[in-house]
Amino acid sequence: MSKKKSYMNEKNILSEGLFDKLMRIITKSKLRKDKKIQNDLSDLNKNVLELEKELNKRFKELNPNHKSIKLSKYKLSSFL
Repeated sequence: MSKKKSYMNEKNILSEGLFDKLMRIITKSKLRKDKKIQNDLSDLNKNVLELEKELNKRFKELNPNHKSIKLSKYKLSSFL
């Protein structure tokens, strides 16, 4: 019976990105639980919504046939 072939280079484990992935997972879990960051992210999304409303209002004044725009909300993963 032959051994299963591993595609990970055991000598260059740092270059394979294993520790980078572990660090991202740990960082994300800590940031998700951080109330200040979550509140700031919520405030940012509220401000984006207000900006979207104002832009749509202004576009309608300039051109009544203009389609309204839709800005996307931010998530924690948008910044990591």
